[in-house]
Amino acid sequence: MNPFSIKQSGVLAFILLLVFAEYAQADGDTGQSAQPASIGVSSLAKFTLDNESFTLGLGYSQVTYKTSQANSTGESQITDNGAPSPIIELNSSEKVLKKWPMKVGSAVLGWDINASASVFDTRYQITNSALRGQNIGTDVSGEYIGVAPILFLKIGPLYPGSDLYLKIGGGIGPGLLRSSGTADFNGTITPVGSSSPVFSLYRTASWQFQMGHWYFDILGKGFTTESGQHSSLESYGFGVAYRFGL
Repeated sequence: MNPFSIKQSGVLAFILLLVFAEYAQADGDTGQSAQPASIGVSSLAKFTLDNESFTLGLGYSQVTYKTSQANSTGESQITDNGAPSPIIELNSSEKVLKKWPMKVGSAVLGWDINASASVFDTRYQITNSALRGQNIGTDVSGEYIGVAPILFLKIGPLYPGSDLYLKIGGGIGPGLLRSSGTADFNGTITPVGSSSPVFSLYRTASWQFQMGHWYFDILGKGFTTESGQHSSLESYGFGVAYRFGL
């Protein structure tokens, strides 16, 4: 449905991490030497690392549920055609793997752990369009939660005296997906999903612009299950959220 899958987005994010890291390293070599790999929070100068936090916000995303059955050819896809969605996240403190000084601020390669939860309601069957669905009476709704270690590159402040940072990251981990409803298979509307949560593989990639406790996020998330039916959920969108320190 989308030009970039979750896997491709994660690969792109990782490549950009390496590109930024090499650029920052080269910039640091012309001025001051790079810092050791193990750096305490107090020695990061003007660079800010986030502590444990709980995040609430509102986003706009397009969610697509995909499923296939053993006795059917092809894949059934149902989307919400884009809709508002809550942003609910829990983050661990950020840890430093490597730091490179830059002309303005620093670039830090690090990691944290992210837990994300939300709800979805897909009711438009994708038939003749790659992006938009039609209301033919199918509907799959549910909830999900995913937990993943995130590898990120955080750059900032982006200009002198500001509190604006860019954070690019991605990760993979376990998740729970509950999805139930009906989908169209070759003209036949069939029950799909399960009333109970199913273990799934969770994937996430994001670009965040952070200013203080606020951040603007461009993100993609995905869940894949192999319980009876091969099903997956993909979400691409953006949002604004506020981060509460714990």
